[in-house]
Amino acid sequence: MRFFRFFIMFILISCSLVLFIVLLRRALRRSRIQEQDSAAFSRMIMLAQETECSRIAAELHDAVLPDLRDNPAAARIREICGRLMPPDLNRFSLKDSLISLCDTFVKCTGIECIIEIEENLDFGRLSGEHQLHLYRIAQKALNNTGKHSGAKQASLLVRYGGGEPSGPILFSISDDGEGLRSIPGLRSIPGLSCKPGLRKMGKHDDGIGMRTMHRRAAIIGARINFISEDGNGLMVCVELPPTEFKP
Repeated sequence: MRFFRFFIMFILISCSLVLFIVLLRRALRRSRIQEQDSAAFSRMIMLAQETECSRIAAELHDAVLPDLRDNPAAARIREICGRLMPPDLNRFSLKDSLISLCDTFVKCTGIECIIEIEENLDFGRLSGEHQLHLYRIAQKALNNTGKHSGAKQASLLVRYGGGEPSGPILFSISDDGEGLRSIPGLRSIPGLSCKPGLRKMGKHDDGIGMRTMHRRAAIIGARINFISEDGNGLMVCVELPPTEFKP
């Protein structure tokens, strides 16, 4: 009789364990599907935004600029068109596009920008979409530096992690400005590292730009961190693993 009870108990425990494992696997599978759907949706939104930005830039350039001619607003509209229009990565390399981005940043802001790209770094190992997202992340980071940081110098560094082509590609965009103050709108951003006593950004800065950078990094399978320390500016660090390189 006792053996029978133990046997029944064993069966019940075993069934419960099997049921738990089945439910756990279903939950994990559902979670993976949701993550994939979310990534696919984010990618679709970003690509749609790029298409719309290109359309708006073309409309401004072709329909508005000719009517302005020597109007002072014309220069501002040309600048906006340049920011909206994605780089032509079929004609120019990502390296040349980043150098041009930094040159434009210096002309528009007066902030010195140092750019260092590892000599043997091969951007051709990345898809056009990966290159575009990396460019947009650098563009947004520099745009934030020009608007909010009060920096005198910025830098854009690109290299292989560990110094080997087999390692990840590391992007680093930093400045010597005031940094960010930890506020609720920014604290919730994944990868944001802030220390007490940092500068509080204006009310118009709710971290949307940083969230956009984070979404772009997620789409291409990269890790991104925002590091801000009082008096040492802000550093945006992107790490693209070798698994995302083209075969």
